[in-house]
Amino acid sequence: VVKELIPICEEELKPREGLEFPNLEECEKFYKSYAHFIGFSIRKSRSKNNNEGVPKYKYYVCSKQGFRQSSTNVKCSRKVKLTREGCNAMVGFRRTSNEIYVLFKFHEGHTHE
Repeated sequence: VVKELIPICEEELKPREGLEFPNLEECEKFYKSYAHFIGFSIRKSRSKNNNEGVPKYKYYVCSKQGFRQSSTNVKCSRKVKLTREGCNAMVGFRRTSNEIYVLFKFHEGHTHE
């Protein structure tokens, strides 16, 4: 069982389902400012585009989300800092029919300090 830490911050700063944004740049800016306030960094994750190439879904995750893929290169002797710790903190945005983005998924817990 992985223990998750819930960051402490004021409720009005937290992402919550139903928040609306005019575009993905504003979505990223919002989550990035929340992450900075809490003390973690984010990165872009998966997305799904519609037929016109416009993102229907976009996810941003904690930069420590997932695990680094093991390398098959045995010659590598360079030490690489461990940056992925399996953190599940993330946020997801969905594009609506009136062309705005709505926050529809938010996982607050982190597996690291």
